[in-house]
Amino acid sequence: MTELAVLDFETTGLVPGQDEVLQVAVVDGTGAVLMNEYCRPQRHTAWADAQKVNGIAPQDVCGKPPFEALVPRLQEILSGARRVVAYNDGFEKAFLDAYGIPSRGLRWGEDPMAAFAQQMGGQKRSLSAVASFFGYEFEAHDALADVRATLYLYERLADGGLLRWATRNASPAWGQSPRGPVAYQTLPPEDMLRLLKCLGLCPLTAAQARQLWYKGIYTASPRPCEIVGFQNRSKEDGWLVVAVEADGMTYLVCDDYLREMQAPAFGGDGAAASVPGQAVGTGRTGRASRAGIAARGKAEGAANSRYAAFARKSAALKNVEANPDADPSNPFYGKAVVFTGDMEMPRAEAAQAVAELGAHVKSAVSRKTDYLVAGAQDPALVGAGGRSGKEEKAAALNESGQRKIEILDEAAFRALLAQARGQ
Repeated sequence: MTELAVLDFETTGLVPGQDEVLQVAVVDGTGAVLMNEYCRPQRHTAWADAQKVNGIAPQDVCGKPPFEALVPRLQEILSGARRVVAYNDGFEKAFLDAYGIPSRGLRWGEDPMAAFAQQMGGQKRSLSAVASFFGYEFEAHDALADVRATLYLYERLADGGLLRWATRNASPAWGQSPRGPVAYQTLPPEDMLRLLKCLGLCPLTAAQARQLWYKGIYTASPRPCEIVGFQNRSKEDGWLVVAVEADGMTYLVCDDYLREMQAPAFGGDGAAASVPGQAVGTGRTGRASRAGIAARGKAEGAANSRYAAFARKSAALKNVEANPDADPSNPFYGKAVVFTGDMEMPRAEAAQAVAELGAHVKSAVSRKTDYLVAGAQDPALVGAGGRSGKEEKAAALNESGQRKIEILDEAAFRALLAQARGQ
């Protein structure tokens, strides 16, 4: 039995049952070719739109066998694999079904498109764009080239996730902050660019980093900055502390907070990345760095700044713990609750209220989130759409079926809180 079979079709169009296969390619986990055949369509004599994409002309498949003749061989290959993988595998599954190979009868591995999207804020990207992220160059829309690229991406995405891959060559470094020396880890330029793409601070296909901006209590106005490293490798809690240099000084700031600083109101252009939902907010907004919270809390005059308010909200949630002795029948018990936006009820009070009922208050939306309590949003931070990154992330998880998150406005939250308290 083959451990892995990577599949790709080139077709006359996008409609299974109507369009036909022009090329099929399969490689195994070592890259060895198991199948690479051009196919003569039975019902199409021309496919101008598809030809512009895949470059396969009618004369290229003249005299080739129809795909129907290759179906038994392909089915044997795929049925004999422990895992079948395709990029955007829904496309291949639909064409397999249309040609009488039941896709549900095959053992499918994780779709690299879905794996990449899951780690990049939920936004799907083309095979070419993701290959560019990893520095892999190939001639797209040839089935054999596509399966080899898919295999390459599958191996990278299965190897501990994007962030670990992007930071594999980190080395220690030091910088000088207004409060003293700062230790962090730095990366070679090409890996630093990949890290920026991971964090949604640079377009996936960019050849170089874009201009970023930093604004904190030690800077009178937004200043051009450069990310020079990071302070920890894990994003399990939904954020990463990055080190930025501005005007010769080094500052530590969480990635979500830095994305907020790219909004037009703070000197940026509001387009930190080409990935929607990752420029101004990514579904992980609302949390300042540990160092930034401490510094802002001590700074005189910080109370009037938008960033200080942002930091206060984060600090207020830091030590809130779920009450294990709460009534387990109440709707908040054991649930993960995230807050976003401004409410009439202070966030610290709201967080403490649900924690007393046994809820776990979290700073970031994830596939473990049960409730997102959404208050009013500042358009300067969230843009014209009016939704924060947390709201966008929750909506994306709901739409994809990965999670069912109940999104509550303040009125609904207060009503549920009253119900939970038996009022």
